Amino acid sequence: MKISKFKAGIFQSKHDGKCYKYQCFLPNSINHTFEVDNNNLQVQLEKSIHLLGELNAMARLVPNIDLFIMSFISNEATLSSKIEGTQTEIEDSFKKEEDIKIEQKDDWLEVTLYIDAMRTAINNLNNLPICMRLIKQAHATLLSSGRGKQKLPGEFRISQNWIGGNSIQDANFIPPHQDDVYELMSDLEKFLNNKIAIPEIIKIAIIHYQFETIHPFCDGNGRIGRMLIPLHLVNKKLLSKPLLYMSAFFEVNKNEYYQRLMQVRMKDDLLGWLLFFLKGVEITAKHSIGVLIETLDLKKSLTKKIQEKTGSRSVNNIKMFERLFETPFVRVEDVKTELLVSATTAKNIVDDLVRVDILDELTGNKRNRLFAFKPYLQLLKKPFPKYE
Repeated sequence: MKISKFKAGIFQSKHDGKCYKYQCFLPNSINHTFEVDNNNLQVQLEKSIHLLGELNAMARLVPNIDLFIMSFISNEATLSSKIEGTQTEIEDSFKKEEDIKIEQKDDWLEVTLYIDAMRTAINNLNNLPICMRLIKQAHATLLSSGRGKQKLPGEFRISQNWIGGNSIQDANFIPPHQDDVYELMSDLEKFLNNKIAIPEIIKIAIIHYQFETIHPFCDGNGRIGRMLIPLHLVNKKLLSKPLLYMSAFFEVNKNEYYQRLMQVRMKDDLLGWLLFFLKGVEITAKHSIGVLIETLDLKKSLTKKIQEKTGSRSVNNIKMFERLFETPFVRVEDVKTELLVSATTAKNIVDDLVRVDILDELTGNKRNRLFAFKPYLQLLKKPFPKYE
């Protein structure tokens, strides 16, 4: 099928015997070929693939890249959850539960569960393709506790849902009837794994659109749908590490993100969605490359500073410093456990890292003090460019 000839689906009403007093949208099958028949899309595709390749090459050059993966996942979890209305910041995603204020714990838990779901899904790729089983497992983790635990974790919905509005009567969009969910997800699963001649970046853009349109779960659809993007890119070997996360792009351009999805359903404008998505891949990859380069520069300059300022104690100081790129919050007790050193040595390491402006104490307490690697946290919060 030529992309310009794409037909998204049909609206069903009570006359179809399924939807009563409202119209739900039944998307067409996507498990077929898609032909790129637009020059602008071809040009954007080449730019996006090039930047994705640069990001992948950069990841291969970064020593101990896995140290930084957790930070990227935490940032994605924060931003993906923020799209759904949570107020958690990137700093909170690294903290332990005892460090979170009571009024923030529900939001913090959602972000924490997203991190767990993402990490579990990445690990599951070693044994499973991206399939309904893997998607359901991720969803079960995402909604395993907190506000989502009553919303069928790991199971497709058995009732009608809707997007926007206070009720189904004033909803912005009503996904397909629950009886159609399994068949639609089966079609999506086949499209994910069939060897169809289509660029994988376009494939995941179509998959994300289709998943959000099906809205197969009672809750958590947006987060799972965004999670599928890095999972697919890693699964198809376009990235060796999960370093491309689109939630920052979608958050900065939230209104257009929703409008582009709706334009596909209402006007069959798959081309507009693909151009928007692929531009997002380009911008996100470029941003991620910049963050990695600045992270390496920061690591190099601060390692040199530790060596110069702490002399004979620099070996242990550098060991702890490197761990901060994975978890940029620490207590003296954590240092003691991580490095298997005495309490006195652990305190000296923390004091040294404070003295060289790497750690900042947050609590003002004399005991159980919490320290943050603020230079790195500021780098992770680097403003994301807006789509134009």
